[in-house]
Amino acid sequence: MVSSTTRRRLRARPRALVAAAVAAVAVLAGCTAQAPADGSSSGSGTSGGTKPLNVAFSVAPTTIDPASGCTLDDARLTMALYVQLLQPGQTTDKNGVPSVDPTTADPYFAKSYEVSPDGLTYTFTLQEGWTFPSGTPMDAEAVKYSLDRTTAIGGCGSAIVNDLYLSPTLIKQVTAVDPTTVTVQLSTPDPDFPLALATPAGSIVDPSVVEANGGITAGKPNEWMASHEAGSGPFRLKSFEPGTKAVLEKDPNFKGQPPASDEINVSWVKTDSAMLLQVQNGELDVATGLSKNSAKSLEGGDATQVIASTATANMQMLMPNDKAPWDNAKVREAVTYAIPYQDILDNVLKGYGQLYYGPIPPSMPGYDASVAGPRTYDLAKAKQLMSEAGVSGPVEVTLDTISGDANQASIATILQSSLQQIGITVKVNPLSESAWGEAVYGQKTQAALRLDGPAVFNAGYYLSYDERCGISYNTGVICVPGNAALLDTVRTSSDEAARTQALNQLQANWVAASPKAILYLDATAVAVKKGTTYLWNPITDMRTWKAA
Repeated sequence: MVSSTTRRRLRARPRALVAAAVAAVAVLAGCTAQAPADGSSSGSGTSGGTKPLNVAFSVAPTTIDPASGCTLDDARLTMALYVQLLQPGQTTDKNGVPSVDPTTADPYFAKSYEVSPDGLTYTFTLQEGWTFPSGTPMDAEAVKYSLDRTTAIGGCGSAIVNDLYLSPTLIKQVTAVDPTTVTVQLSTPDPDFPLALATPAGSIVDPSVVEANGGITAGKPNEWMASHEAGSGPFRLKSFEPGTKAVLEKDPNFKGQPPASDEINVSWVKTDSAMLLQVQNGELDVATGLSKNSAKSLEGGDATQVIASTATANMQMLMPNDKAPWDNAKVREAVTYAIPYQDILDNVLKGYGQLYYGPIPPSMPGYDASVAGPRTYDLAKAKQLMSEAGVSGPVEVTLDTISGDANQASIATILQSSLQQIGITVKVNPLSESAWGEAVYGQKTQAALRLDGPAVFNAGYYLSYDERCGISYNTGVICVPGNAALLDTVRTSSDEAARTQALNQLQANWVAASPKAILYLDATAVAVKKGTTYLWNPITDMRTWKAA
């Protein structure tokens, strides 16, 4: 069973979710993925980087145990410390430059896999001769132990690797057939299961290390694993000061492709001004988490390039459909036409984002631009809809925001002004992140701003939050008639045409119901020192990064 805390974090904490990208776009000329940022010949991520790579993030992980990690911030170190059966696929852009495709999964520790005709059994053939740093064989028994452990703990990792099927779990049984063969039996067909395995939640841990340090207790996280590693990956954890810094060193005995850097110094810099200063002083090779203003100030510089990437992180105004005035669909629709989206994009995001209106973002496969394109600001239409809603008297709404979040504060001010014009008075209520979580995930809020996004890069996983009526993940208390059945088709059918048709209809139904306001698709701006080899990945993967 998944705890209430886990439920809250499956959708990623608003400030902890760092937007990933379908394609990393260089704001300055000359920076390409997996190529030096000065535009010279490709570094290609080969081994032998003797100069330490200095990397900074704005939000520290709460755990480095892949079975318990809930956010992309929790995943940053685990992707370097562990291997998975599969990894996000790779493709090339129009210029032949490698890039990551998070909508596909390629072999990693599994050399290959087959799926039974009924979609219920996956058979993985593993690499041979791999060992953990302890000398323990990395084999089918280790894979079984790792997947069983993640499910037994019942944390975020279980929800992710089970693709949000929780009762019963998607993974019904894992069998070590022989040292190099593993079968995974599912409780229901799920064509997107490989994508879940390609996340940190699918990491393979060293059973001997885990058992020597607390083992497995059903329903409880392993406290030792929260700050130590039992790794299988290309890096070892040389040192770790939670919330402050970590040092990763290359494992010379790793059997997979060696990492590009011998050592990576990771720091967590919580103050935007401090991170900006470190970038300007040349102290950082890669910096993630800068504010939009700070990122904008770096554009055009001689030493640093800014790479903007968009993925699934989107800013929403929740309008819980069971609470007044949002139980009136006309009022919800009026709000969506009264918001000056372009103003928010230009003045709050400094252009780092994209506009759309629908249940899944443009970056996600299955997005239908014909029905989910940007909603146009139309004050006259908004006023007409309020008139049709038949609402009498003043409407007052309390909008919960996260205290200290500059973007949310700016957006809230814009919403106050724009919604006042259609007769809705907005009282902004800044809350601590924990209090905000209690209000939103406890379904107590009347309205809230939130930056949302899924842990697995597929529409079926993400839509499972809001398209099933009456479940705890459904923070907007959304119940669009017919969408639950359509979601079942999206989740389980192996017929791509049927899945596409169902997904298109689901989006059309959602847009017609106007269940929440989608303000924008967020973009993260990463500052990269020129000459640094940097390859974008939706889940930060530092294996190919290399200092100039």
